[in-house]
Amino acid sequence: MRSRWAPARIAMLLLHIASMPNLARSSLNRKLTMMSLLSTGTALLFVFVAFAVASVFNHREEAGTQLSSLAGVVAVNSADALVFNDRSLAGTLLAALKTKEDISLAALYDKRGRLFASYNSPAHVGGKPQPMLEVSGAEELAAANLAGSRLWSPRMRLYLPVMGGQSQVGVLVIEADLLPMWRDIRESVGVAGAAMCVSLLVAMVLARRFTHSIADPVTKLIEAARKVSESQNYTLRVAHQRTDELGMLIDSFNDMLAQIEGRGAALTLHRDELERQVSVRTEQLERAKNAAEAASRAKSAFLATMSHEIRTPMNGVLGMTEMLLGTSLSETQRNYTRLAKRSGEHLLVIINDILDFSKIEAGKLTIEYINFNLWDLLDDIHTVYTPQAQNKGIALDFDIANDIPVAICGDPNRLRQIMANLLGNAIKFTEQGRIEARVRVATEDSQAVMLRFEVIDTGIGISREARSRLFEAFSQADDSTTRKFGGTGLGLAISKQLVELMGGAIGVDNGARQGSVFWFTVSFDKRRVDPDAPSEQLHTLEGIRVLVVDENETSRVGLERHLAAWNVACEGAVSALDAVTRLRSAAGAGRPFDAAVIDMELTQSSGLLLATTIKADPLTRPTRLILLSPERLAADPVQRREAGVAYQLIEPARAADLFACLGTRPRGVTAPAAQFLPPPAQDGNARSGQPGAGKPRVRRVLLAEDNPVNVEVAKAMLESLGLQAHVAQNGFEALEAVRSNNFEAVLMDCQMPVMDGFAATAAIRHEETEAGRARTLPVIAITANALQGDREACLAAGMDDYLSKPFTQAELAAVVGRWMALPLSASVHHDEAPPTLPAETREVIQRDVINAGALEKIRALSQLGGDALVQKVIAAYVGDTPRQLQALHRAVDGQDADTVRRVAHSLKSASANVGADTLARLCKDLEHLGRSASVIGAADLLSDMEQEFQAVQHSLNAMLEKET
Repeated sequence: MRSRWAPARIAMLLLHIASMPNLARSSLNRKLTMMSLLSTGTALLFVFVAFAVASVFNHREEAGTQLSSLAGVVAVNSADALVFNDRSLAGTLLAALKTKEDISLAALYDKRGRLFASYNSPAHVGGKPQPMLEVSGAEELAAANLAGSRLWSPRMRLYLPVMGGQSQVGVLVIEADLLPMWRDIRESVGVAGAAMCVSLLVAMVLARRFTHSIADPVTKLIEAARKVSESQNYTLRVAHQRTDELGMLIDSFNDMLAQIEGRGAALTLHRDELERQVSVRTEQLERAKNAAEAASRAKSAFLATMSHEIRTPMNGVLGMTEMLLGTSLSETQRNYTRLAKRSGEHLLVIINDILDFSKIEAGKLTIEYINFNLWDLLDDIHTVYTPQAQNKGIALDFDIANDIPVAICGDPNRLRQIMANLLGNAIKFTEQGRIEARVRVATEDSQAVMLRFEVIDTGIGISREARSRLFEAFSQADDSTTRKFGGTGLGLAISKQLVELMGGAIGVDNGARQGSVFWFTVSFDKRRVDPDAPSEQLHTLEGIRVLVVDENETSRVGLERHLAAWNVACEGAVSALDAVTRLRSAAGAGRPFDAAVIDMELTQSSGLLLATTIKADPLTRPTRLILLSPERLAADPVQRREAGVAYQLIEPARAADLFACLGTRPRGVTAPAAQFLPPPAQDGNARSGQPGAGKPRVRRVLLAEDNPVNVEVAKAMLESLGLQAHVAQNGFEALEAVRSNNFEAVLMDCQMPVMDGFAATAAIRHEETEAGRARTLPVIAITANALQGDREACLAAGMDDYLSKPFTQAELAAVVGRWMALPLSASVHHDEAPPTLPAETREVIQRDVINAGALEKIRALSQLGGDALVQKVIAAYVGDTPRQLQALHRAVDGQDADTVRRVAHSLKSASANVGADTLARLCKDLEHLGRSASVIGAADLLSDMEQEFQAVQHSLNAMLEKET
């Protein structure tokens, strides 16, 4: 049995070796041994299989030949027995087969297939033939012989016809037992298998012996290479006495080590020399770096010092020229002064550009991320640059896409600076034609919006060669540009840096026909302006009243619910007539709507027509209007302005945009910028016979400044704002003044002798803390330093605000106005000639306290007696207002907040009707106090209202006198 299964086991072993997954990772010795065994074993296996197959076929063929010969003899002798029907003779003939041990049975059938005689070997019981033979023809006998001669069958059966003359008289069936043959085959194959196993073992022994002679040198090479790699010792060598290819390989390996050893020695020398040179260069670079850092610090210190030193005299120059323009000058003097002021302003622009570029170069310029109203910013830019374009006879148009967002998060000041640079250049380099500023949405998703801004002009254009250097510092399109138009060439370089800091790109293209197209893209965050998320901004809409005008009940109710989630008190109107009725009723009841959201698609009217109707009524005019329309019905900016629409949103409107439109402070309600003219004089009657005609409350401000020019400038500006200025020459005097006097604000210079502004502010805050008082005294830093970090340093020192020198009176008023209520004063434009009014009127109309457009609209209400109607309205207003002021006095003294709200609202509407916008704004502030059930601060507002009413009364009387 062992010899029988040996070849199969060898075959399985060979297959296992050939399919080993780790054969590739085996050692070289094992690989060679496996290769030898596989080749030898495969050859032996094929030989064994061939021998076994040949043995089987040969034995089968021999057994078949013997059986055929024996069957032929029996068949010939049995023919007579069949012919003569001699069964005993047939039996005798068949019984003679017992001498053949391998014959297991024999049977003789007649020609009809019936059993005639049979023989069964005693050693093979159970092999009786069938009683009937189902084969008789030659073809059937051949098929039966083929079926009985299968290769692996243990027996062989032969069907042979018995011929009697020329005819078949029967069939002889004889069967031989092949088991002895298979035993012989097994013995011979076993002997061959044993020989094969012995051969394979001999091959294995020989393979191991010969593979060692090949693998051992390779193993020595591997071990030597490993030692060299670990120890970096290239003096190692591999010894051998071979002359074959492996010996040549070892010699090559030794030669390679010798070469590496030589190169290593050379590299060591080079390394030592290189380290020496690197140490020298490092020392040099360290000295150069220290020198560069010292130069950078010196540059920063120089910029800070020069900024302070330049801005300090510039403050005096610009401030005094502004004051000088407010005095009586001849036309020549006014022109000279105006030129001096413009030159100073131009110089200040250059200084600011250089400082901005220095900040960018030092990497200290940062971008703020605050929420702002983009439409209002663009409108402000349009308002500022339109007069400059008109002075050159150039049309300036803004084309703002209807789908741009209103509420975004970014840096509005840097965006304004970029647009100012591009628009300023366009106006400078355009002599005729037009300038168009376009704003489009480049890309938008749920998190951010990318806007594309374009400034298209019809100016001189830019050559292709000049575009590559246009955004470099101190670069112009060509040298003649600088000589003709002036400029430092820093504006576009700064714009490029700002745009890149804001995550965008900037470029320039040629215009379609002439001129240039400057464009830039900026990405703005939308996630920070989501009004539906918890935010500190939500309180800005709380309490305002909004009317939703929409004929579609589903959209109207949905918008009302959305507004209610923002704590907005809202109502719905189902038609234009219903909207007008609700607005008039609410205004007449003293509870006007602050805003109205109007759908553009109305059945009986349109959103624009309804807006025009609302703005034409004095009662409903103060309501801010927001128009919702599909893109196809969007109105252009001219239509919106004529209809009085503040904002137009494309449906479906962004929630953040609607929130920003409702939360933005209405335009036109802020006090006009104060200027350098004394407050209007009060006549004797007003001081003696009108309520509140006593001396107005004096607001005292402490000015801590050591420069005499700056003292005169700031003091004049403060006095023109109606403030009384007390001057301190240094921080110590300022601290003593704060201790002994009550001031409403402190303007603190940062650099002063004895004690600077930082130390003085820290002392003021320390004393407030020690006394247990809250931080109530506003301290505003006024400094000529304008570098990065100066504002932060001032705020960190305890100051509340920051104002950089030189500053205009408008800037001073804006900063001071954030911390205290300002008395109202003049607003003439200093660049214009003084008004040519009679002497008795010139002192009265010191500023535009009356909006003449409101009186013109009253005059237009009557086609016959417009002037009489205006006089009647003015007389009624002037006669009734003192009574309402007295009622407010009593309500404030009696802590009656409801009466304060009601009377202030009534006076607000009356003041707005006659064009007293500033007084109306003060009334609105007082009304809000009353709504909050508080009268804290109402006395101060009432004092301002009385003072403003005196100016309004004076202006109205002067107008009436001029007309009559």
